[in-house]
Amino acid sequence: MVRVHQRRHRSCHIKVGTRWPVYLLAVLTMVLFVMILSTQALAAKNDKGGKAKIVVVSPPDGAFITEKTVFLAGHIKGAKTDKVAITGVATKVAKGIVPVTDGTFGTLITFKKGQNIITVSGAGAKKQIKVYYAPKESVKKGAKPPKGFKRFYVHAKAGELSCKECHRKRRGKYNFTRLVPARSNCTTGKCHSTMGKAAHVHGPVGAGVCISCHNPHGSFEPLQLERTGQDLCLVCHEGKRKDLEANVVHPPVEEGCVDCHDPHQSPMRFQLRGDGKMVASLCFNCHEKEMFSRKHQHGPVGTGDCIACHYPHSSANEKLLIAPPDKGQLCFECHENVREQLTRKNTHEPVEEDCSTCHDPHSSDTRYQLVAPPKDLCASCHRDVSPEIYEAIDTAKYKHEPVSKGECTKCHMPHGSDVSSLLKGKGIKLCGTCHEDLGDEIAESKNLHGPVKTGSCNECHNIHGSEFSRLLVRYFPEEFYTEYQPQKYDLCFGCHNKDVAKKKNTTKLTNFRDGSYNLHFFHVNRKKGRSCIACHNPHASSQAKHIRYEVPFGRWSYPIEFTSTKTGGGCVVGCHAPKKYDRNKPVEKHGK
Repeated sequence: MVRVHQRRHRSCHIKVGTRWPVYLLAVLTMVLFVMILSTQALAAKNDKGGKAKIVVVSPPDGAFITEKTVFLAGHIKGAKTDKVAITGVATKVAKGIVPVTDGTFGTLITFKKGQNIITVSGAGAKKQIKVYYAPKESVKKGAKPPKGFKRFYVHAKAGELSCKECHRKRRGKYNFTRLVPARSNCTTGKCHSTMGKAAHVHGPVGAGVCISCHNPHGSFEPLQLERTGQDLCLVCHEGKRKDLEANVVHPPVEEGCVDCHDPHQSPMRFQLRGDGKMVASLCFNCHEKEMFSRKHQHGPVGTGDCIACHYPHSSANEKLLIAPPDKGQLCFECHENVREQLTRKNTHEPVEEDCSTCHDPHSSDTRYQLVAPPKDLCASCHRDVSPEIYEAIDTAKYKHEPVSKGECTKCHMPHGSDVSSLLKGKGIKLCGTCHEDLGDEIAESKNLHGPVKTGSCNECHNIHGSEFSRLLVRYFPEEFYTEYQPQKYDLCFGCHNKDVAKKKNTTKLTNFRDGSYNLHFFHVNRKKGRSCIACHNPHASSQAKHIRYEVPFGRWSYPIEFTSTKTGGGCVVGCHAPKKYDRNKPVEKHGK
């Protein structure tokens, strides 16, 4: 009995498990059927206008338009219908009945002057817009949009538009949130036929995708632009957005890129609004050309390469400079040789501050783009810094030739030097660059005058100017023969014993004596007394006591051969017979 019961139970269980999928399929079928009926009912309800909505894309409500005929475009949401009716304006279709395809509709409409109230109805829905039309001529004469209306720009020659040219369907419906890169016939027709023919063409123009920037339906922005100013360009050129965050932004960038870039084409790279040869031709559209056109031009200015020093969009530095101007940082981007001069012991103060203190960064009528001729430029600061020097220059009877010519850099380094006062060299190394014969003479001599030896030419010479000839710091006679007066040798007596020729006989004042007879006194104390330089070279000589090799006399020169001994010496010279002297044993008899 137990076994039989078990068999029955198993048999029943098998039958139920076999029929369950059939039951489930039936239930799902019924649910699906109900959903279909509900959808159809909802669609029927929408067809009656329950949730239908008409959207007019163009022209928008409140538009002020100067074109008499435009293309009205729109679409229907939430309902299906095959037509809409347009009233309030003239249309190209009979009785204003416009067919609806895939939920979209459009037709050419013609306005009357003044306000036009347009009504679009269909699928139980209605949309009303107001458009004000005034001819272009009236706008040119000053006509303005009435209150509540805004200027709306549309294409001058209205034509039929098709949604499928710029929009794609998604799940059976047009996706109006995105545009496809549809080619237009703008550059191939008769209107814009020259577009795209220049050497450098904007990408969208070259591809014929004008709708990247222009709205084919129209826009509240001139030229039917999708956006204004920077926003138009930054949609694509996103990487340039960071330029707007810099400390200094080029005004045209703040206002909009098209001041510098032609949005369509140009003979220059990047569609710059220049002549195709130099970047400067673009800059001259705003900046005064005169400041770049003087006689001496900075290299980048001469080649029109303004961006060698300036960023075109923005910069962290003043005047859009690529580097700070302080301490020559900007200039050292190219002038590396000058950077080395700043490592020297002495540096010109303006160089440490800003090179433009002395140099015009663009152009100048003075060489090296100096802001003024060297003479005036140096004086503009140093007249205040070193008034004693300029007083000497202004009052000097004799001026150093470089000073007279305003050639300060003949002697001074303009940027930096290892020698004080920014001199190019010390002593004869500097002076010998011009006074070459003197430099050779000193270089060949064994015995140098003390100031020459120490490189202190200014011990005897005022290097800028002097009231005395030969730029001497004190008076010294110009004549070869001159009656002796101590004050005439004020220059020499500034260092040497002023009493050397005071006494006829001495054993202390000088070693140039025959016994006690003072031979200095003998040479100078007479009506035709000889000056010091008759015998002594004031700079250098290979003979003892700086005795010169020859005595200048008019157009002639007489040789001097001096011999020195422990107690005296001898002289063979063209102006008298050979002479000798001895301090211990006088060679000649001299009166008292």
